[in-house]
Amino acid sequence: MLTHAILSLPPLAWAALVAAFLFGGVVKGIVGIGLPLVLVPLTTQFLDVPAAIALLTVPMIATNIGQASEGGHTIAAIRRLAPVLVTLIPAIWIGVHLLLGIDRRLLNGMLGVTFVILAVLLLCLPRMRFSPAANWWSGPLAGLIAGLLGGMSAMFGPPMIVWLVGRGTNPDTFVKSMAILAFAGSASLLLALGGSGAMAWSDLLVSAVAIIPIQLGLPVGRWLRRGIKPEVFRVGVLVLLALGGLDLLRRTWL
Repeated sequence: MLTHAILSLPPLAWAALVAAFLFGGVVKGIVGIGLPLVLVPLTTQFLDVPAAIALLTVPMIATNIGQASEGGHTIAAIRRLAPVLVTLIPAIWIGVHLLLGIDRRLLNGMLGVTFVILAVLLLCLPRMRFSPAANWWSGPLAGLIAGLLGGMSAMFGPPMIVWLVGRGTNPDTFVKSMAILAFAGSASLLLALGGSGAMAWSDLLVSAVAIIPIQLGLPVGRWLRRGIKPEVFRVGVLVLLALGGLDLLRRTWL
């Protein structure tokens, strides 16, 4: 699927995809998160949604390995995240089934609406607070929503962000927790796509090559972080997400 889609593109589209992944690396270097928020809207300008998501899988796994393991105490962190993981992983398989099984116009419309709503919610992130007693239902609910959304769009992050912020997670724990959840989600996404026959070994290689421009963009982002307020850049990323959603809605009706 992915290899055929990439080989069918003209050289100018290839160059645009490389530039998009380079920009994605810059964003990751500045704000630490946001790779799918940038790359899904950009890559769907050239590829259909399933191929775009397949292209993202290996880079998402690779860019979260380091953050997931840094600082130690990873097993303890995984135990704390168990309420999310218990529903996240099976929900991803359901999301992938929907991604591959529903009509493309309907998929574009659903994701277009979702992207716009997510951008608005994250711009005006509500300061919800979950008590420790609410962990038994808030964690599985966040995992379910993140898994369904991630399986259809590779965007696991927004429900996880709301849940972690609602628990009052400190910044260092937040980064590690997001990396663990994103790694688990993207690895499950890759397995689900491969298990469904939607991703062959050649597709895996193409996705792995996409790591290169991201890695080139990361140090640029870290350098730019010194002069750009991450919050300002985050707003720009969310505006880009909203515009990508509006473009998917436009294509739904054309």
